[in-house]
Amino acid sequence: MIVADIQKNSLKEQRLQFIRNHQQAFDVEPIYPLRLFEDFVMGVEGDCSIEASCKIELDKLIASRFMLFFKDKAQEWQKYLAQSLAFFRQVENRVGVQLDYSLLQGFLGDNFDFSKLEVLSAGIDLRTNLADSSVKMHIRIRDYPEKLATAFVLSDGAADSNYLSGFVNLIGFDLYFKGKSAIEIYAEIREDDFFKPETINQVWRHFPDSVLKPLQASDLFFTGLSKANNNPVLYYSLKNRQNLINYFKLNDTAQRVHSFYQHQDILPNMWVGTAQQELEKTRIENVRLYYYKYFGME
Repeated sequence: MIVADIQKNSLKEQRLQFIRNHQQAFDVEPIYPLRLFEDFVMGVEGDCSIEASCKIELDKLIASRFMLFFKDKAQEWQKYLAQSLAFFRQVENRVGVQLDYSLLQGFLGDNFDFSKLEVLSAGIDLRTNLADSSVKMHIRIRDYPEKLATAFVLSDGAADSNYLSGFVNLIGFDLYFKGKSAIEIYAEIREDDFFKPETINQVWRHFPDSVLKPLQASDLFFTGLSKANNNPVLYYSLKNRQNLINYFKLNDTAQRVHSFYQHQDILPNMWVGTAQQELEKTRIENVRLYYYKYFGME
C-alpha cells in the first residue's frame, strides 16, 4: 500500500513536471489561472493523460494551452465532470471572470446518461488579455442520438445535422472569461473508413489533394465546426509525430515547437489542426500542434 502511494505521488509530480517543462520551453508566463489548473491536475486521482499544445499565428506563439483527459479504468464520469466544473467555478472566483455555462448546461441537461460517455477532458487556453482566455471541455459520446441532436441545435447552424450526424461523436465547449461561450462539433473519419467508396463520394471529393495527403500518416481525421472559427479547422491524428514535417510545411515558429517535443519522453502520436487554406500555401503560418503524455499505474 505504501509503495502504491509513493508511486501515485510520483506520477502526480510527473504531471506537474510535464506542464512546467512546456511552460519553460516556450516562456509561458504564470498568467491566471495557470496555477489553479496545476492544482486541479494534481488533485485528480487515477490514470490520466495531459495534452500540451501550441497555437501558432504567423510568428506569434500561444503556448498556455493544456487539457487533462480522465483515463482511469473506474470510469466515474459523473465524479470527473463534477471535479472539472469545480475547477471552472474556482476560476470564476477572480473579479472580472464570468463564465457562461448555457451551452454546456444545455447539452448536459438534467438527466445525462453517463453510460454513453466515452471520453471527458477539461483544460485551459490562456491569453495575456484575460478576456480572451477560456476554460475548455470536450465530451465524447457513443450511441446517444438525442444528445447529438441537442449539440447540432446548440451549434446554431455551424454544423448540418442532415449531412454530418453519422460522423459526429465529439463535442467541444469553450467558456471565455468575458462571459461568452462557443460549441464546436467535430465530424470524424477513422482510418478504416478513409478509402471506402462512400467516404470518397461523400467527403473527400470536396477537398483538394493538399488536404488528403496527410491522411497517409493519420489514423483519425476531424473537421471542427464552430461559429467561433471563420473557417473549419482540419485536424489530423498522426500515428507518429516524426511524420509531421513530412506532411506539413511549417513555419519557423512551429518548427521550434516541434523540435522541442522530438526530444521529450511522450506518446508517439500527436494532433495537428489547421485550415484548408493553410495547406494550400507553400508554408503553413497558422497551425495548432498537440502533444500528449500518459500518467498511469503500471
